[in-house]
Amino acid sequence: MLRDDGSERPSKHPTVALVFFEERDHELKDALLGSLAQLFDQLKGELPAQPRFSLWNAQNPGTIPAHNQDRAFFPVIDEMNGNIVIGVTETGFYDPSLSRCIFSYGSWSGRGLLSTYRFRTESPDRSLFLDRLSKQIIKTLAMACGLSSCSRPDCIVSYHRWVEDLDRNRGVCDTCRTAFIRSLSEFLKQDDGGDEYRAYA
Repeated sequence: MLRDDGSERPSKHPTVALVFFEERDHELKDALLGSLAQLFDQLKGELPAQPRFSLWNAQNPGTIPAHNQDRAFFPVIDEMNGNIVIGVTETGFYDPSLSRCIFSYGSWSGRGLLSTYRFRTESPDRSLFLDRLSKQIIKTLAMACGLSSCSRPDCIVSYHRWVEDLDRNRGVCDTCRTAFIRSLSEFLKQDDGGDEYRAYA
């Protein structure tokens, strides 16, 4: 497992870590990081601290089950240092109860997992692919921090069944913004997280 900048420096700042499982798309990495950085910048006056970001590369787990693929990835994510850690992989997360691949998992303990699979296969062009994932990374962060799906279809935290659902999202609504501030304020004060509850979207 390698950090992109090749080094680990001690820091008193809280950290948000992105773990890329054999993901070599640097433009995607920049888009996801930029989306998260923009959100935290919008909230900076209302959070106890601004996090620093760390980017890591990791190998895919050796054995990935046909169903509940998150079980193969979360042990790696759970070991990573960071107040909040989100993994990103091309692996599709097939849920037999829904008969489709889902987009993300969240552990509600500051850990999340995002699949780019459906976005790659169902987005008609590169621009839309990056735009949709820039929104879904925010939804994955929300799930990792314990936010429930929003009932407003224009809010990024709303439930997404199809990739096209993200196209109607315009931002984070005021209600979810308040919930984000409350939840992030707690996570940015913690050393790490860890429980077994998992949500999906």
